[in-house]
Amino acid sequence: MLIFLRAAGHCLAVLLTCATAVAEQASELLPPVVQGSTDVPYPEGAEGDAAVVLELVVEKDGSVSSATVVEGSPPFAERARTAVLAWHFAPAQRDHQPVAARIRARVAFQRELEEPVPPAASAPALAPVAPVEAKPAAPLEPTYEVTVVGARREIGQTTLAKRDVRELPGAFGDAFRAIEALPGVAPLASGVPYFYVRGTPPNNAGYYVDGIRVPLLFHLGLGQSVIHPGLIDHVDFFPSAAPALHGGFAGAVIAGQTREPPTALHGEANLRLVDAGALVEAPFASGRGRALVAGRYGYPGPVLSAFTDDVKIGYWDYQARASWQLGSRDDVSAFAFGSHDYLASGVPSGDPTASKEPVEQLVSDFHRIDLRYDHALTDGRVRFALTGGYDSQGAAPTYMTDRSLGARLELEKQLTRALRLRGGASARLDHYDIEVSEQNPREPAVPQSSDPPPTNISAGLYSDLVWRPTARVELVPGARFDVYASSRRDEPPSTTRVRTIVPAVDPRLSARVTLFSGLAWLSTLGLSHQYPSLRVGNIPAPLVSIAGFPFADRQLQTAEQASQGFELALPANLTLTATGFYSRFSGLTDLSAQCFQFQPGTVGPRLPDEPQPPFVCPNNEPVRGRAYGVELLLRRPFSERLSGLVSYTLSRATRRAHFLTPSGGDDVATVASDFDRTHVLNVMLSYDLGRRWRAGARLLFYTGTPYSQLDGSLPVPPYHAYRTPAFYRIDFRLEKRWQLGQTGSIAFVLEGQNVTLRKESGLGLDCEGHGTPQSETTTCEPSTIGPITIPSVGVEAFF
Repeated sequence: MLIFLRAAGHCLAVLLTCATAVAEQASELLPPVVQGSTDVPYPEGAEGDAAVVLELVVEKDGSVSSATVVEGSPPFAERARTAVLAWHFAPAQRDHQPVAARIRARVAFQRELEEPVPPAASAPALAPVAPVEAKPAAPLEPTYEVTVVGARREIGQTTLAKRDVRELPGAFGDAFRAIEALPGVAPLASGVPYFYVRGTPPNNAGYYVDGIRVPLLFHLGLGQSVIHPGLIDHVDFFPSAAPALHGGFAGAVIAGQTREPPTALHGEANLRLVDAGALVEAPFASGRGRALVAGRYGYPGPVLSAFTDDVKIGYWDYQARASWQLGSRDDVSAFAFGSHDYLASGVPSGDPTASKEPVEQLVSDFHRIDLRYDHALTDGRVRFALTGGYDSQGAAPTYMTDRSLGARLELEKQLTRALRLRGGASARLDHYDIEVSEQNPREPAVPQSSDPPPTNISAGLYSDLVWRPTARVELVPGARFDVYASSRRDEPPSTTRVRTIVPAVDPRLSARVTLFSGLAWLSTLGLSHQYPSLRVGNIPAPLVSIAGFPFADRQLQTAEQASQGFELALPANLTLTATGFYSRFSGLTDLSAQCFQFQPGTVGPRLPDEPQPPFVCPNNEPVRGRAYGVELLLRRPFSERLSGLVSYTLSRATRRAHFLTPSGGDDVATVASDFDRTHVLNVMLSYDLGRRWRAGARLLFYTGTPYSQLDGSLPVPPYHAYRTPAFYRIDFRLEKRWQLGQTGSIAFVLEGQNVTLRKESGLGLDCEGHGTPQSETTTCEPSTIGPITIPSVGVEAFF
C-alpha cells in the first residue's frame, strides 16, 4: 500500500476572526507533518486496487480530530477513515506557533502488497517512503505536493471561533456572546442580549444555527446562548449585506455553525454559580454513526437575591444530534434542540392585597427538529434539509405561538479553478396564533388586538459566483428572488381573509482586492427585504412580534447597505481593519423604540380640565432613516502569550419621526435613533502567566442615548436633544488549567461581568410633574438600572 499526503494547511487559530488572505501572505506558514506509522491494512475480502481521499482536521496538539471521505468507496473508504484517526502529526505552524489545520490525505491500496508498509514519515518530513513488496523491486519514491492556502471567509464577515473566544473576558466561553465586542454593535443595555447593529433594530437581525432559523440566540437576563458552547465550532457575523444565502432580514445576520461529529468519545461539563451544563458525543456502529446529547440548566436565583429582590430569572436548553454515513459520499442526520426562558421583574403596587411577587415580563420557548441529507460532489456538495419548529413567547395571560415548517436546498460546485457556483432555494410556512391563559378572577379581561395573527408563506431562490480572475482579485456577484405572502382574517365582524403577496429582488456584490502584500481593500453592497414586524395582542414584552403585512399594506422593510474598508497586516502579528459604512432604511419596524411617537390623529387635543391620555405606542409606525459611521478593529491572536483586541465605532443613526404636539397636531422631525450611541469602545487584553494560568480584562465604554424633555407626557422640541450619561464597565477572567491524560483537561475559572458594579441609564425617564393640569410642567431625568452584573465561579472539564 502506498500513501501520499497533499497538505492544504487551513489556518484556523486567530483572535475572533479567521486569518485573512492578507494576513496569511505576511505570515510564515508550515503545514502539518505526519509522525510515526501510517500503515493502513488492506481490507479483508476486498479485491483490486483502490484510492481514498480524505479530509483531516489536525489539531494544535497534532491529533486528528475528524476525518471525512472525499473520494473512495467501501470497504476501502471506511478502512482508511478509521486508520487515519490514529495518525499523529507535528502540528501546522504560523510564525512558529502551532495552529489547527485542515489537510487532505490520499491513501492508495494495492492488492499485491503483502507486508505492511513501514512508517511513512519521520524527520525530515518529506523523506521518500520505501514500501516492502512481496517481490524484490527498486524502492518507490512517491512525490509530495504541498500547498499552503488561507481559510477563505466571506467578504465583510467576521468569524468568532469557540476555542478563541473561550478566553474573552465577559463572554463566559460563548462565541455568540462575544459578538458584543465587535465594532458596529451597540447593546440596548449592558448585559442585555439585544443589539443595534449599524443602526438597524434588534428585531431586524437574523439568527441561525446550522442554517436553521431561530427566534433567539441568547437566554434572557444573563444572556447565555441557547446552544451549549461546546457544540459551536464558530460563529459568522455579517453586520450588513450578507451573502445571498441569507435572506429575509433587513439587518445583521448571525450564523452559528456546529462542530463536525467526532470520531472518538468526547465530552465536556461545567458547573458555575448560575448554571450547569454537559455535552457528550460518541461514534457507534464502527464509526458510521455518531450521536450527541447536551444541555444546560440555569439557577441564578441565589446570586440575584444578593443584589435585588424584584427580579426572577430561569432558563434551560437542550440539544440532541444523530448522524449516519450511508456511503463514502452520503450522510443523513437529525438535529433537535430547544430553549426555555422565564423573566419577571418589578413589584406590583396599588392593591395592598395583591401578591408582592415580581410580575411576569416574558416567557419564551422554542423547539426545532432538522432532518438533513448531504451528498458530496467532486469539488462540491449538495444539501437538502427539512425543519419543523414551535415557538411561544409572551407574558401571562397572553402568548404568541408560531408553528413553522421549512425546507432548504443548497448547492456548491467548483466550476473552474477561478470560478465557484453557489445557489439554492428555500421555503417556509409560519402559522401564528394567540393563546390566552386563565386569569385571576380579580383581574380584568385582557383586550385582544384588532389585528388577527397571520399565516405566512415565503419562498426564495438565490445564487452567487465566487470569481477570482487573478490571484489578487475576488468578486462575488449574487442575487436573491423572494416572494412574501401573508393572509389573515379581516377585522371583525367580517369573516373573510385578507391576502397579500409581495415579490422582492435582493442584489448583492462584494469584492476583495489585494493592493500589495499586507494590504487589501474590501467592498460590499446589498439590498435586503423583510416582512413587517407586528405586535399582536396585549403582550408587554417590547421585542415580541410576528411577521406579516398590516391591513391594506404591501410595504416590506427595506435596507440599502454599503461598506468600504481595508485590512492591514502589521508587525507583531497584529491585524488592523478599518471600515466605513452607510445604510438607508425604509419601512423598518423598531419594536424597541420609546412610546413618544404617534400615528397622526390617534390622540386629539385635550380640554383644560381633561387628564392627559396615556401613552399609546403606534402598532406599525414605519421608520425611514439612515446610519453611517467608521469602525476600527485591531487584534492579536490568542495563540500569542499577550493577546487582545481594540474595537471602536463612531456612528450616527437618524430617522424621520412623528411627534404629537400638546395642541393635538402632528410634528415631523429628523432625530437620532432611540438607541443611537455615538461612541462605542472595547479594549481587551489577555496574558498567559505560565504554568497554565491565564488572566484577562476587558473595558466596555459607550456614550448615552438621546431623549426629549416633556410637556406633561408629550415630548417637546428640540426632540432628542439630550443624552443619557455615558457608561463603562470592566470584565475580568482568571483561569487555571490542569492536563488530564493525552486529550483531557480540567480548569478552574473565575469570571465576572461589570465587576465594578456600575449602574447605567435605563430604557425610560423618571419624570416629576409640577403645577396644575392647566399649567403643568414636567422635569425628567434618565432612569437608572442595575448594577447588571454576572459573577461566575466554576469548574470546566474536557475529555
